[in-house]
Amino acid sequence: MSTPDLKLIILFVIITASIFLRVSIERTGYRSPDSTDFLEVSHNIINRKGFYYYTSSPSTSSLSENLSYFAIWPLGYPLLIAGFSLLFSTSVFWASKLVNIFFLGLCFLLFRKINRENAYLLSLAMCSFTFLEVFSYTWSEAPFIFGILWFVYLLYYYLQNVNNLKYLLLLFSSCLFLFFIRYIGGFSFIVLGGICAWFMLQKKYKPAFELLSIIILLNIIAGLYFYNNYLQTGYLTGGERLFLDRESWGIFIWYLFVGLFNEFFIIRNYYWREGSPDILFWVTSIFQMLLIVFIYFKYFKEQITTINQENNLATLYLVIGFIYLITLICIRLFSPFDPFDYRLLSPFSICIYTAFFLYIINFKRSANNTGAYRYIIVFFIISLVLNLPKMYLLKIFRNLIQL
Repeated sequence: MSTPDLKLIILFVIITASIFLRVSIERTGYRSPDSTDFLEVSHNIINRKGFYYYTSSPSTSSLSENLSYFAIWPLGYPLLIAGFSLLFSTSVFWASKLVNIFFLGLCFLLFRKINRENAYLLSLAMCSFTFLEVFSYTWSEAPFIFGILWFVYLLYYYLQNVNNLKYLLLLFSSCLFLFFIRYIGGFSFIVLGGICAWFMLQKKYKPAFELLSIIILLNIIAGLYFYNNYLQTGYLTGGERLFLDRESWGIFIWYLFVGLFNEFFIIRNYYWREGSPDILFWVTSIFQMLLIVFIYFKYFKEQITTINQENNLATLYLVIGFIYLITLICIRLFSPFDPFDYRLLSPFSICIYTAFFLYIINFKRSANNTGAYRYIIVFFIISLVLNLPKMYLLKIFRNLIQL
């Protein structure tokens, strides 16, 4: 086994162990109300009761009144949980964690395919607070993160050779996957539509009509799915979504600022509650800023404007990340369902982190940048350690030294 592969496997094992430790120690098992809905639907799928979940406790009403068709989110994630539960003969709760670990592994494999030598560097982002949380919770964001990474990767290679039918069909599959995991995955249809229009302007009619064909098919499938939701619930996505007067512009902008701040405050999440920030906030934020400044001036100041074809994939991840963010902002303007936080913003930040790491491992500059890798690795390992259940580990350590 090569050293790069060994590094990647070790990092995957460490992160996987960290996630299972966090899940085992956390009282809720990293389940939110949304998680409960996902698990209930998965359980009902296994028991052949259909795509339904409980809208209230079964003891408070009759069963027929209590069950509702699951349309608030797409069925992709519950189906995956049900499949893993049957495959591994485990509860839907632990099946949901296995699903997340499976897609974490697929992310690692995709990074390996992108750049085998430095795949472990591309994977370091998974040590940040955001992705440790997302892959710990029973949320559909975990497979969606892989989906968006996969979509950009396929799009890049499709654009390199638009006559390759394989990449066109895989692009179609990745778009469907994104949509059936989260409705916002339909933003990928818009991306393909923009590329189709660009092909038309360039008078590249063959790839334009091929893309148009799969865009039409994608929209037909999505339309039929929404129509079925409407027949089952009276709403396209299972309930009322438009709450235009719920928050002011000031609150909206504040939520966006806080969300984006936390996405790039890598080590931990700051909740902006009343009172002064704690000492750990100041220590970690100052440490992060000093490290960024040091790495920039020592390794990248003279190279930061160097852009060439080797950066095209990084640039595409950057562009798609911001398209996702703009789509999310537009949806939140009309449907303020949740504040901007790591859950909603994680697909954006994974694209930004991937673009950043791809830029710094550009092989034409890699010989000059290897010194920076040590500092980056140390930083993300510190992030991983600080996001472990520290009090529990400290208790275990004290018990060991007292033996």
